[in-house]
Amino acid sequence: MRPDTILIKRVAKLGMMPRLKILATVMVAIVIMAAQVDTVSAARAWQEPAPIAGTVQSITLETNSSTGIVTVQVVLVDTNKVTQTVRVSLEAAIEIGLVTLNGDGSPVINEQALGQSIEIELAAVIPEEEAVQHPVGSALAIFFSDILGIDYETIMTSHEDGFGFGVIAQALWLTEKLDGDSDVFAAILEAKDSGDYSVFILPDGTTPKNWGQLRKAILSSEKDNLGIVMSEKHENNGQGNDNANENGNNNGNGNGNGNEKPKDNKDKQNNGNDKDKKK
Repeated sequence: MRPDTILIKRVAKLGMMPRLKILATVMVAIVIMAAQVDTVSAARAWQEPAPIAGTVQSITLETNSSTGIVTVQVVLVDTNKVTQTVRVSLEAAIEIGLVTLNGDGSPVINEQALGQSIEIELAAVIPEEEAVQHPVGSALAIFFSDILGIDYETIMTSHEDGFGFGVIAQALWLTEKLDGDSDVFAAILEAKDSGDYSVFILPDGTTPKNWGQLRKAILSSEKDNLGIVMSEKHENNGQGNDNANENGNNNGNGNGNGNEKPKDNKDKQNNGNDKDKKK
């Protein structure tokens, strides 16, 4: 091989070296950029929790009687058969398709959404501590919180099953007198619904024939009713009068003897002697 030919090949090889270095530099830059993109994507995924997903089991409209605000309770079952209850605003429920508006603009449950799989963004979920609760259901839950298994959800489920709050309150009084729990409470409501009171045995060995006999046999006073619960809630909200328990004077928040709740404001002039007077 001629010397000049060898020289040319060496020069060609030397000329390729800068190109190889540039190519390698570019490849490294691409790898770094890709790594940064993956890191950003991973960070976003970590910062944005996955939405709540599951099959819709029930949809319930809840209206606050004081504010008129409507919220929607949704019960979902996920792929692991775990049940979760969440609450969303009416607007979010309409957007998701859980609720529709009828001709006059009133919200109605979308029955077609039942059994369907949906996703609810966490931003649309109302935190439990901010959930709007029914004032009567909430008062009952607080008043009878010492009964094992009794909470707001238990009471509202019974109400949704068709029992009025008055009956629920009486059933809770009965449960408390029997030192029972949520199972006893459920049995009392079942007896009220079916008319079969055979599971309850009276002191004389007989069974009640009706709701009235059951209440009379267990409750010591007709005053064990929803009115007492709501009066207690009313008083605990700062509208009671501690002085009524000390001097017996009725100033609109007591009834004269400091033990019973007033029926209305007609007792304002009660001087403490008409203990049994009822309006």
